[in-house]
Amino acid sequence: MGFILERIASKQLLDWLKSSRRKPLIIRGARQVGKSTLVRQFAAAQGLTLAEVNCERHHRLDEIFRTNQIPKIRLELEAATGKL
Repeated sequence: MGFILERIASKQLLDWLKSSRRKPLIIRGARQVGKSTLVRQFAAAQGLTLAEVNCERHHRLDEIFRTNQIPKIRLELEAATGKL
């Protein structure tokens, strides 16, 4: 990822983090463009614990996300990541 694009993306993540009305964050995009690296670096810089879920590796989560049942989704994500 180019330096300027990385700075723009980092600012957008910081704006998201500071928002009092933030919603869950889903980052989508082409393969191998730096999405995971960006999020890992941002979490480390902000001192955040990152619970990373790759839905391509956890196919059973597809059905859970369709339920729109937040407590159930949270439990499944905790189980998948081993983090609260």
